Amino acid sequence: MFSAWGLLVALLAASVQGHSQLRLSPFSWLLKSSARSGSGSGAPVKVSVYYESLCPDSQLFVFNQLAPTFEIFGPEELVVDLKPFGKANWTESNGSWDFTCQHGPRECYNNKVQACILKQVPNTEEHVPLIGCIMSTGVIGSEDACLEELGITTTSPDAISGCADSDEGSLLLHDLGVATHGLNPPLTFVPWVIFNDEFNEDHWQMSLVDLKKVLCDNYLSNSDKC
Repeated sequence: MFSAWGLLVALLAASVQGHSQLRLSPFSWLLKSSARSGSGSGAPVKVSVYYESLCPDSQLFVFNQLAPTFEIFGPEELVVDLKPFGKANWTESNGSWDFTCQHGPRECYNNKVQACILKQVPNTEEHVPLIGCIMSTGVIGSEDACLEELGITTTSPDAISGCADSDEGSLLLHDLGVATHGLNPPLTFVPWVIFNDEFNEDHWQMSLVDLKKVLCDNYLSNSDKC
């Protein structure tokens, strides 16, 4: 018998392997939860995530760790900074940029889609669950269904695709690439997770397994959410 948790992970694994007919829908409750009990712990913690849209490890982290943990702590205690670029690269071409990505051209386009979403939906209470929903499917084009499922009207499928298909999408992705290539130390794996703009290898590695524990043990020990 699968537990509910095990079933979600199994479904994610299936979708990453290409079963596009499977689409998880665990995110609608993220936007419906308008109030969080208790008080905060003081200054919020910045969590920067450098990742790739079609990387299974990135998908699992965003879906399985980041989105649920953000729901627990909220923007009062977590400042989430998403950087969908990873191990990609670019070359200048006719005043714009051409990109090469670890998982091919489809990933480059999907990274652009997410870069456009981050620009068009600046509120983390909307874009964290939206990106989480998209990453849970492993399917390009799932942003349309995720927008509808979450009831987000800040942007639209047409606005997102219009951005991703234009020089604006390339510019946004290039900016993410500059930030990613400027990391010190440089990333060697995705997802690459940084807390308060300082890389800590132990915290990064543990966050891939239990992000909430890293936060509670090292950054938010006074939070009543721990």
